[in-house]
Amino acid sequence: MNGYMKSDTTKTLPTLPVDSNRILAYRERCQKPRHMEEIWSWFVLRRISIYITLLLSRTPLTPNGISWLSLLFFTLTGWLLLTGEPWGWLLAVVSYNLGYLCDCMDGELARIKGVTSQRGVFLDTLIRALSIPVWSAAAWMVPHAFGWMEWGLGVATWAYVMILVATLALLVPLSYNYVHVKTDENDPVSAMRTQSNKMEWIAFLTGMPGYFAFLPAVTIVEMWLEWPLVAAFTAAFLVVLALKTLLRLYLTTSKLS
Repeated sequence: MNGYMKSDTTKTLPTLPVDSNRILAYRERCQKPRHMEEIWSWFVLRRISIYITLLLSRTPLTPNGISWLSLLFFTLTGWLLLTGEPWGWLLAVVSYNLGYLCDCMDGELARIKGVTSQRGVFLDTLIRALSIPVWSAAAWMVPHAFGWMEWGLGVATWAYVMILVATLALLVPLSYNYVHVKTDENDPVSAMRTQSNKMEWIAFLTGMPGYFAFLPAVTIVEMWLEWPLVAAFTAAFLVVLALKTLLRLYLTTSKLS
């Protein structure tokens, strides 16, 4: 490692000015290049994840253990949105980013420890599937905020658990099958993200990372103005999500024979 130069990786990996040659070497070994990372993970989470991963590599914690933590944090994120309170929304942002951070670290730890498993691929697939209950919880916020639905937190929690169970009931066998027939992870819409910098920013601003990146600011403004801005912001995101889903359906089916 003595001949390792910072200039070798600063343009292709998510570095920090304080990175030592040792840290840069681990980044090159464990992290993906720019074109394979989303904006939020590249500019924020990957900058710090390698430091936490190196600390965890000295513990008995396994990569799959971190994946389970990611599942837990993403599950908690949806429930915190259901509270309908500013404190819950802000904690949901924290929980979402902890889940995303764990999703970054499980692969890093696997490369450091030199372990891979089908179970890891299986868990990563389930982690992606948890966007369904999280968006469902966000959708509940809209009618609740405008007084169109007066369910209490207890009823909302029960509905959330049922959506979570239904999602896992469908995705567990699909994820298992995916592990055994895995070829290419990218669908046509995901591939569009890497075509240009503009498309990548559009993907970020209209996706879940963008939603949780802006949610704290919207929450603070709502607390100040006492207007249901979070509900309006969420409703706009859900409309965009529906349009993106239709586009993904069209482009994906058009690629199939």
